[in-house]
Amino acid sequence: MTDDQARAGRGPATEASRRRALGEAAAHAALEVPGVAFLRPGIADVLRGAGRVREVRAGGRPPVGVGVNRGAGGGPWEIHVQIVVRRDHRALDVARAVETAVAAAAQATLPGSHRPPGVKVTVAQTI
Repeated sequence: MTDDQARAGRGPATEASRRRALGEAAAHAALEVPGVAFLRPGIADVLRGAGRVREVRAGGRPPVGVGVNRGAGGGPWEIHVQIVVRRDHRALDVARAVETAVAAAAQATLPGSHRPPGVKVTVAQTI
């Protein structure tokens, strides 16, 4: 990373730390929404033996159940959250609440960002 990239807040280290921060903020926000039982791990996490799904991971990867990507050419961030909803809650209402909570948490995590991150919520199951 060049000095200019570091001053501009770009480069591999800041990109990874932003990805991790967005993932953690999204996971915490989603888990706080009433009706969310837990976040569902993706197939890669299952094969990797991710363990507990409520745990927010340390390191460079987003938490289990949360995908964080950046559009080509430094485009806006995209956050994908997979949730499992409790049976006594309406899945659509919970998904909308998660979308709103995650979007707010992402905006708070990236203050001054000109492009709000896109948020996609998938209800993987109802229990």
